[in-house]
Amino acid sequence: MKTQFCIVGATAGTGLLIAEQLLQCGSSVRIVARDPDKARRLLGNRVDVSHGDVTDSRSVRDALKEDYGAIFFTVAARGGIDGRGLFGSRSMIREVTYQGLVNVVEAARSSGFNGRIVLPSVVGVDRSSLMIRILDKIKSGLQRNLIERERYLRASGLAYTIVRAPILTYTPARKANFRITRATHTLTVGSKLSRGDLARVMILASQQSVASGKTFELFVAKGAAPSDKQLLEELEQIPPDSVARNLL
Repeated sequence: MKTQFCIVGATAGTGLLIAEQLLQCGSSVRIVARDPDKARRLLGNRVDVSHGDVTDSRSVRDALKEDYGAIFFTVAARGGIDGRGLFGSRSMIREVTYQGLVNVVEAARSSGFNGRIVLPSVVGVDRSSLMIRILDKIKSGLQRNLIERERYLRASGLAYTIVRAPILTYTPARKANFRITRATHTLTVGSKLSRGDLARVMILASQQSVASGKTFELFVAKGAAPSDKQLLEELEQIPPDSVARNLL
């Protein structure tokens, strides 16, 4: 049976929550991880685990030889921005955050991938704000890397969805309200979203054709948590990216 979903980076943070939610739904999942033993300890024999380091293009090609319905790239999603290199070198951060996605996209393309690549990003990454400047200071060059990897994915010719999230927390999912909106907001310190809710939206978007070729943001709001139906209605209102329109 064809594996439905592949998660690149699923031993912590959003990637692990995506894996757990997919498994709860009975989906078949493959994990590509730097530490396969850790992935197996966390998820047991419920998933197929392959070794792959996004900074090593050969290992990524070896791990992504199959076709999938969707590939989630979550290596740089931990903490809402990047999972490695707090105050690390500029070159190392770029190798993981930007080049890592490039390696995954190229590996997917070479394998004949026909599914969707789902990429988490950051609210207001292409706008100036105090929070973006702070994050860019903590992880040197981060803003440039996130902007450029979004552009690269849009121009890759592959189907994609980019989900921009605010600051992420480990609070329970489905407890707070948020909306899917156009990518027009700036990042603020008070806007926080559960990682579980980000995982939920990424999974939902991966299975809906209406999400293909779109970049959108998750905007925290007052009120009750949204249903899948409400999220899909909001998603339908998001226009395709201009590059995606040209590819259709």
